[in-house]
Amino acid sequence: MPTLTAHPRRTVTRLRRSSVTSTSPDRELLIRSKEGSQDAFRQLVEMYTPRVYGLVRNLVSSTSEAEDVTQEVFFKVYRKLDSFREDSAFYTWLYRVAVNAATDWLKKRRLDRSFQVDDVGSLPLLDPADGPDDDLGKKDLRAEVRRAMATLPQKFRTILVLRELEGLAYEEISAVLSISKGTVESRLFRARARLKTELERHFKAS
Repeated sequence: MPTLTAHPRRTVTRLRRSSVTSTSPDRELLIRSKEGSQDAFRQLVEMYTPRVYGLVRNLVSSTSEAEDVTQEVFFKVYRKLDSFREDSAFYTWLYRVAVNAATDWLKKRRLDRSFQVDDVGSLPLLDPADGPDDDLGKKDLRAEVRRAMATLPQKFRTILVLRELEGLAYEEISAVLSISKGTVESRLFRARARLKTELERHFKAS
């Protein structure tokens, strides 16, 4: 396994809907990696680290832990690379590994239903590009959305992250989570409803 040198916190960016579907892995790098080229795999790691780190950070909320989980994702990818049969897009397979790794991390720490309070603020919900001139009311709303997200069961958080933050299409989410498109639609509907309920409960209380 080559040393992983990519630094996710320096390069992470929010994916737009078009960026996930319009880019594909360098096929030559993938083939060379499967043949045992550590240099080719290192380039794949550098190519996909920002995406994987962004996804994992949104799922586990902790910046430092997200770095560890991201490293673990690529160790798993390296070990399982031969099992990728190219019958699906590489990034959907990679996302599946990342989601599973984040899920395992949450289960180990018994955080399936809550985030650590100190880390909730690191979630880039709404617009991560907001600068110092961002309206205070918008900041407050963003904070409340984060807190509401933190109360949701993990399966709802995961599908919201994949759809609303990562911008995946229903078919892509279906492939990543290994569930039917119909299940994606129903789960997303329920997740949005739960999020809305949590937000309404907070604003009524305040």
